[in-house]
Amino acid sequence: VVDAMSSITIGALESPWLTFLCTLVFIIIARRVFAVDNRSHKATPSEDEEEEVFPDPMPAGDMTRRELAKYDGSDETKPILIAAKGVVYDVTRGRDFYGKGGPYNCFTGIDCSRALGKVSLDKENLCADVKDFAASERDVLNDWVAKFNAKYPVVGKLTDGKYNGKF
Repeated sequence: VVDAMSSITIGALESPWLTFLCTLVFIIIARRVFAVDNRSHKATPSEDEEEEVFPDPMPAGDMTRRELAKYDGSDETKPILIAAKGVVYDVTRGRDFYGKGGPYNCFTGIDCSRALGKVSLDKENLCADVKDFAASERDVLNDWVAKFNAKYPVVGKLTDGKYNGKF
């Protein structure tokens, strides 16, 4: 009887479909046994990683250019703000891009409409003057504004802004 069972078991395991099925069942059982329930455990940063801390969100409200200039990313305890088309956005969550030392830090604390439309980091374009924009530059600026609207909270408007576009 034992020899008969052995030959049946060995013969069954030689079937590729049965081997596949056994492997699949083993993987499913192993995943359930060793799985961690992520719903009940909050992810904790490792010892090497620190959880990024952001300042409190900027309260909504209109502001002057002088007030906006105080939020240029140089003080990590303050939100980081930019303006485009006269609208002020809190881009603090994009600190890696807009914070001190970031590639787009030059846009912060000002209305950078011209630089956005021209896709420029040049100092002479770091302003709100768009009166000479071509249609393609207006479209690029509008694309940037749409991205900001989708990604960052609007704080308010510049009360003394120099944005001179109608689009």
